[in-house]
Amino acid sequence: MKGSERRKELIGWLETEGSLSLLDIVERFGISKMTAHRDLEALEARHALKRIHGGAVALEKPATAPAAATAAPLPSFTGTAQGSCVICFRPTGQHLLYSLTLNNGEQRLTCCPHCGVSAHLMLGDQVAMALTADYLTGRPHPVQGSFFVLGSAAVPCCRPSILTFEDQAMAQRFQTGFGGTLGRLEDAIGYLQEEMSLHREGEGCPHCAGQARRD
Repeated sequence: MKGSERRKELIGWLETEGSLSLLDIVERFGISKMTAHRDLEALEARHALKRIHGGAVALEKPATAPAAATAAPLPSFTGTAQGSCVICFRPTGQHLLYSLTLNNGEQRLTCCPHCGVSAHLMLGDQVAMALTADYLTGRPHPVQGSFFVLGSAAVPCCRPSILTFEDQAMAQRFQTGFGGTLGRLEDAIGYLQEEMSLHREGEGCPHCAGQARRD
C-alpha cells in the first residue's frame, strides 16, 4: 500500500474510532513505529488529526458559532503560563496548565491537572475557583465543568495521569483509545487521595515528590 493510501485509510479509521494508539496503527498496517510516527506527523501538519503521547485522536468538528451578541467571554490564561508548579516545581506551560485562584485573590499554578488536583487537596477551602486547559484543544474552561480521564496510558506529565476535557464526548473517545476512568473533579480528588494512601511517603503527592527530588 502506498503511503498516501495508507494515510487516507488511517484518517477514515481514526474518524470512526475517535482515537488510536501507535501500536494499533503499527499492527493494522504492518509498518514500523518510525513509519507510523512519520504518518502521524504528516497528517498533523495537514490539520487532519492531533498527535498525543502514544498515538493520535481525531479533531473535534467545529460547532456553529453563537451570535456575537450572545456569546459569553471565554476564561483566559493570558499572562499566567509562566512560573513553576506549586507541587512538583516543574515549569508551567500553556497546554496542560491548571490555575487556582485563592479566596484572597492570589493565584497558584500547576504544570498539569494531576498537580492541580493535588493542589486542591493541599489548599482545600482556600480555593475560590480554578481553570484548566482541555488536553486536546488547549482551550481554558472552569474545572467544575471539566471531564477528567484518570489513569490513562497517556502520561504527558506527572503520574498517575490525570487529563481534563471540556467536552464529554471527546473525553469518552479518548478514554476508549487510551483507557482510564471518566469522572468529574470530586472523582479526581478521590482518585488521587487513594493513590496517595497507597504510596504515602509523607505529605503531598508521592509521585510529584519523587519527581521533585529527581529534578
